[in-house]
Amino acid sequence: MNLAPIIPTRRKDLPPVNDGWAWELKLDGFRRLADTINGRLLSKNLNPLRRFQHLLDALPLDCVFDGEICVLDSDGRPQFNDLLFGRGEPVYVVFDLLFYEREDIRSLPLKERRGILDQVVKKYGLQKSELFFCSGKTLLQAVCFHDLEGIITKKLDDSYNPQRTKWWKVLNANYSQKEGRSELFERRYG
Repeated sequence: MNLAPIIPTRRKDLPPVNDGWAWELKLDGFRRLADTINGRLLSKNLNPLRRFQHLLDALPLDCVFDGEICVLDSDGRPQFNDLLFGRGEPVYVVFDLLFYEREDIRSLPLKERRGILDQVVKKYGLQKSELFFCSGKTLLQAVCFHDLEGIITKKLDDSYNPQRTKWWKVLNANYSQKEGRSELFERRYG
């Protein structure tokens, strides 16, 4: 099974979008592919992550999900430092389904994959990132007001193809949790 995630392209401004696009909150956590076929969590660089391996137990077998590991505060907002330092209970928030019952569904359009994902989420009680069908400008204003990390835009007719599919991300320029983060990672990994 050849897996690779779609990495959103960063933009400083909102991309020109029209009908056929959807917005999603950019969650502040660790992006991971959850492969319950082979029992592994993979980073966006496809490195295994054992620290959160227990999160696979809540996911149905024979699937591959794309999602984010987060620690959520009492208001449901991701708290990156709590995740990084092991404070709080991590959750896996799904936003795409790549394999279902061992069948590769990446060639299906996003709107069909999300339809299948909605059924899986309902059946197994999973946490899912919601799609928004509104003005990106309005959503970005709400994200900034609530001090969230940013938004992602996705075309509903796109398959899941890291070489061809374009997702865009627009970050909240004043996001409070980014303060001191580069220095933290320099100290830890530099």
